[in-house]
Amino acid sequence: MKLPEEMNDKQFQPLLDHVQRMQQEAGSSAASLIVIQNGKIVTEWYAGSHHFKSGARSVSADSLFNIYSTRKTYIGLATAIAVIEGNLDLDKPLHNYMDDLPQEELAGITLRDLATKTGAKYFGDPKIEREELVCKLIKQITGQNIAQLITGKVLNPLGLSHTEWATAPKESLVCDFQAGDGYASVRIESDEGHERNLYTSTRDLAYWGYLHVQQGRINGSQLLPVEVFKLYESLRADEIPEKRILGWYYQQDWYYATGAAGCHCVIIPEHQAVGVRMYNKYTDNYKEDQHDFNSTLHSILQFQ
Repeated sequence: MKLPEEMNDKQFQPLLDHVQRMQQEAGSSAASLIVIQNGKIVTEWYAGSHHFKSGARSVSADSLFNIYSTRKTYIGLATAIAVIEGNLDLDKPLHNYMDDLPQEELAGITLRDLATKTGAKYFGDPKIEREELVCKLIKQITGQNIAQLITGKVLNPLGLSHTEWATAPKESLVCDFQAGDGYASVRIESDEGHERNLYTSTRDLAYWGYLHVQQGRINGSQLLPVEVFKLYESLRADEIPEKRILGWYYQQDWYYATGAAGCHCVIIPEHQAVGVRMYNKYTDNYKEDQHDFNSTLHSILQFQ
């Protein structure tokens, strides 16, 4: 997938100013920014290096950042695909669809609970996280794990070759500082799609957001059933405002997702726009930063 470029860096300078200021405040060695509007890349910027030590690789368009909790939007889309393709009832207890966890361990949880991040976070003995439970469910329904489903349905068709669940170190992976000792590191886990090892380039994450802006319709073709995206709208209508739905936090003018190291994707439907900002270390004032980034981009689009 490749969108045309129509750069307007001057217009988006206030957003870049915010990104640079927060990079300094957070102590992030790496940063990037991209905005897509009306099917065009309108600003793009990269700065810094993969870590602070001598010899670190400079950040570029093919640098892959660990997006941490932003990965839950990928888990969410895989869930939505499984629900629609499997014609599943959101309000039926999960034990009706799964046979590898005892009914009492699932405590009556439903697909709706998983989609809206409601109820318990851990299940079974030994304990597994909610996201691994979703992965087990998706594999039971589709025969594929999360990574396989998303790769086959989205990444390969769109040519998003700079997105991967990292299972081995490589030069393109940006280090982050989430490890307990504070040292620069990369996170290596399984290739199943539910763990905290999803790395993407800045552009690939922006294209991921663009897929949602377009409700799955890319280059005149409906890549995913429109019912998949109608499920988001249905869940949103049924839930309280600002509830997390299939990985996204919804607010009046936008919806967004942010990871622990500062990788952030916001979608502003009114302006057919996606904004992505990448860091490898984040601030404790993350709620303020999320709002400021989103509102700054929204204001620029409102008054252009």
